[in-house]
Formats: sequence, C-alpha cells, structure tokens
Amino acid sequence: MEEHLKILILEDNPSDADLLVRELKKSGVKFLFEIALTRTAFENALEQFLPNLILSDFNLPAFDGLSAFRIKQEKYPEIPFLIVSGAIGEEKAVELIKNGVTDYVQKDKLFTLTQKIERAVKEVEEKNEKKIVEEKIKSQNQKLLEIAHLQSHQIRRPVADILGLIYIFNTENPADPLNLEVLSKLEIAAKDLDTIIREIVERTENI
Repeated sequence: MEEHLKILILEDNPSDADLLVRELKKSGVKFLFEIALTRTAFENALEQFLPNLILSDFNLPAFDGLSAFRIKQEKYPEIPFLIVSGAIGEEKAVELIKNGVTDYVQKDKLFTLTQKIERAVKEVEEKNEKKIVEEKIKSQNQKLLEIAHLQSHQIRRPVADILGLIYIFNTENPADPLNLEVLSKLEIAAKDLDTIIREIVERTENI
C-alpha cells in the first residue's frame, strides 16, 4: 500500500463520514482524505484531489453510488470503488460487484473496511505490475523483431547474389551435365535458405 493513500469519501451524512475516518485511523492506515457531498464536488475531487481509492454511500439526496461509479469508470477505471452503505442488501451488493464495483462494506460492519481496502489496493498494484511486465515484454519483442529484420536483410542479400550468379552462369556459360547438377543443387539450397529466413522473421512477428 502507498505511504499515504488518498481516499475520496462520497457521503452526505457528516456522522457517517466521521465514522469512516475514525475507523481508518484506528486501523493504522496512513491516508489523506477529502469528503464530497454532491455530484459536482465528486467530479471536481476526481480531477483535483486525484484519489487512489473511493468510498461511496449508495443513496444520496440527489445522487447515488452507482452514478458516481459510472462517472469514475469513464475517466479513471483503475481506481478502486467501494460502496459503504446499510441501505442495500447482499443481493444488490453482489449485482454491483458483477457490474464492476470493487467491493461492498456494510455500515454496521466497518471493522471489515480496512481489510477490503488493503485487498483492493493490492489488486491495483498487481495489475500495474502486470502491465509494466507486459509493456517490457512488448518492448523486448519489438527489439527482437527489429533485429530479425536487420539480420534477415543482411543474410538474404548474399543469398540473392548467389542466385544471381547461378542464373548468369546458366544462361551465359554452358556447363557440362555434372556442373549443371551441382549448380541446380546449389540453387535449391539457396532458395531453401531464403525460405527459412522468411519463416524466422514471420515467427518473430507473431511472438
């Protein structure tokens, strides 16, 4: 978990917001927080406060947690979003999670909040690490592809020279049957080598 987690709390009830803050402090989580009471305040906080995590009530006077989640998803899908409410049942909570909400915490069971936050943050960290590894592999594959193209060009050039010389020899310098047989085998070998080089490059492109 980051040294100081930036938590955006969407809650219109000051008492409930205070309970969340006290629970987090009691658990020893190092955090900064901002409380949003309205949709406008929530949208501004997303842009200016730049939270690492969002704790949202489900029902608000002129707004709701699901709408807040959808707003967040459009611009910041990577930010964990936890619903903290006592107004919805388990069935609705499961539905929200299926739709992408990170997790659900009942207000009468805030002792589970810290554990769920830690799990959500860990999942984000693992996703970021995976993304970094994938980007690194992609970069390495690109370098391999560039090397393969360069090497293939360098190797195919002498192969083309060999085929050209064979063609000139066959058309301008009649040879005995034995020489023609050797040249024919040499031509086949050169063409096979050219095919192998092409296949290596194609396999590299598909990595």
